[in-house]
Amino acid sequence: MSRRIVWTAYESGGTEASIDGYFDRLLKYIPADVVGLWLTGSGLIQSQNDTVPRLGLLWLLFVAGLVFSFFWIRKQTAEAGKPTAWRQVVLSCVSFAIWVFAIGGPFAELSWYQPIYGSLVLLFYTSAIPLLPAPK
Repeated sequence: MSRRIVWTAYESGGTEASIDGYFDRLLKYIPADVVGLWLTGSGLIQSQNDTVPRLGLLWLLFVAGLVFSFFWIRKQTAEAGKPTAWRQVVLSCVSFAIWVFAIGGPFAELSWYQPIYGSLVLLFYTSAIPLLPAPK
């Protein structure tokens, strides 16, 4: 199964059943593998003692995760003869950032951050992105 979202019967090989529905699009927009990478890396960083600059490493891991997410999703959605699925690539990167924000990550150190903010943003974003209309 491709990670690329299938919007039309033409893209799916002509069968109506293989067009991605709401839950398929939801799963394809969220880079769960990159979120898993974040959870593992941030857990390792946070388990270190105070001699390690944990906050700096968390920000570095966050930026590296965004870059990795961009290239990984671009590669995973690439199909011969089709243009790059830029909307899916960008929205997947935003999804990664929102998941990190919801988990806390380096954002938890900001004075205004409250866990409820991340939870609410995650709730509404992940519910809304599969509802976006098909690209033109």
